[in-house]
Amino acid sequence: MINYKLVAFDMDGTLLNSQKQISKNNIKAIEKAIENEKIVILNTGRCPAELEEFFEKIDIQYLNCVSGAFVYDRKNNIMIYSKTLDIETIKQLLSITKKEDTMVQLLTKDSIVEKRKIAQMDKYHMGVYQDMYERVTTKVDDLYKEYENNPFDVAKFNIYHISQEARRRTKQRILDLNLDVEMADAEETSLEISAKYVHKGVGLKKLCEYLDISMFETIVVGDADNDKEALKVAGLAIVMANGKESVKELADVVVSDNDHDGCQEVIEKYML
Repeated sequence: MINYKLVAFDMDGTLLNSQKQISKNNIKAIEKAIENEKIVILNTGRCPAELEEFFEKIDIQYLNCVSGAFVYDRKNNIMIYSKTLDIETIKQLLSITKKEDTMVQLLTKDSIVEKRKIAQMDKYHMGVYQDMYERVTTKVDDLYKEYENNPFDVAKFNIYHISQEARRRTKQRILDLNLDVEMADAEETSLEISAKYVHKGVGLKKLCEYLDISMFETIVVGDADNDKEALKVAGLAIVMANGKESVKELADVVVSDNDHDGCQEVIEKYML
């Protein structure tokens, strides 16, 4: 059996249960893996500000976050790798979002949203995140005006739609402009946009180079479209039982769902 040195857990739909919490069993398994000198990382679309509240429960040093745009050593405050969307691209994306009823989120180390949209998150099929957004986001009154007055590079640009059809129209408009970006469907109607050639697989490779770990010695665990590129490069690709069928096609192994400690199963069967 391969001696896997690193396991990369997606958060939403994977390490987090339906209540957006990490179960006690998963916490204990992670602690045991770290005690056995295994590296456990978060491999997530979330930004650092959206992860901070979990570090009281799990002592994670390395993050492949914002879908691969930031690879970060949080204990030593070292940005190992970063690649962002430029200002002109952000302005074009903001213009496109005005053509639909959308909620926009700009991700840097922080999560930036319009305050009034948080109360409407059910409409954009993101209601399960509303409590978290109330707690951890940076809220502005008019995101479009704020950005026009103070533009900056963005690690990831999320667009939340009221329907899948609206998301399809947004994707086509982006394709029509030939913008230099990567797009990934997420949740029910969300669209995640990163700089060209940025995804979780790239971030994982950058981290493994930094740590001098072979990709064959890694396990990736996920459930959704934005996990696909990381699953493709992993030594062992594991998908949750609640994962999308198109994602399960990439799996070497399928484990229990995120409400039944599938991540504990991964650690106990394949890491220890």
